[in-house]
Amino acid sequence: MKTRILTAAVGLPILIALLLAAPLWAAGIAMGLVCTLAAYELMHMALGKTPRRLYFSVMLCAFVLPVMFSLGKEFSWAVGVLLLLFFVLSIEQMVSYAGHWRITLDMIAVAMLSGGVLPIMLSTLLRIGLIPVVGRVRMMLPFVIAFASDTGAYFTGMYLGKQKLAPHISPKKTLEGAIGGIVAGGLCALIYGVILLLCGFGANLFSLTLFGLIGSVVAQLGDLTFSAFKRQYDTKDYGNILPGHGGILDRFDSLYYLAPLTEVWIALAPAIWVKG
Repeated sequence: MKTRILTAAVGLPILIALLLAAPLWAAGIAMGLVCTLAAYELMHMALGKTPRRLYFSVMLCAFVLPVMFSLGKEFSWAVGVLLLLFFVLSIEQMVSYAGHWRITLDMIAVAMLSGGVLPIMLSTLLRIGLIPVVGRVRMMLPFVIAFASDTGAYFTGMYLGKQKLAPHISPKKTLEGAIGGIVAGGLCALIYGVILLLCGFGANLFSLTLFGLIGSVVAQLGDLTFSAFKRQYDTKDYGNILPGHGGILDRFDSLYYLAPLTEVWIALAPAIWVKG
């Protein structure tokens, strides 16, 4: 637990600086690196020793997509990048029939998920960040909910957990921990709203609290989804780049679901705005 807390203590200030203070293109580069490492972790787990050039194409796409969104490019650019990746993978598959190593449809599906779909889902945060003035504080919201939910579930499950939540997917998760995570998500979203009000922003505390509760449920579903991936391949962690947490996907898995939900929520029920 000490290693887990130490990693968070070092990483959180860097994350907050990137989200609130650094130029958006810098956040885009950082997210591009996160997506690149996540793509490698997922492909390494699911595909193992595939041709290196396949890794290169997928990881390059995973890096380019967030950077592109941080520069304000339209979604049509992302569609073009996805089409190019699929074209490259298709050519690779056809060429592989002339050699000893076959590239299968399963490999292409994992590659498209790793290099295209997941980076686009996470890059939703950058599209939120492009909104003038209020974009940055809105971009921070899913991180507040995800980390609060994870921390609340972790400690509640540790001290009160008895009934297993999904034993065949993640044996350590408990129903009590899940409830604790939901409560923590709602409470921290409320506190975040109060802080924004004190800083001069407009904030709908009811909307934020409700989003915190629902967002925590969605975040935990994201966590379970990536745990199910690991279960399929009998893997404990996606990697070990983050001491005490595992790999990039072990830490950011919940955000892949929560980031797009945030964009939808902001469009339907604006919870944070600029006064005046």
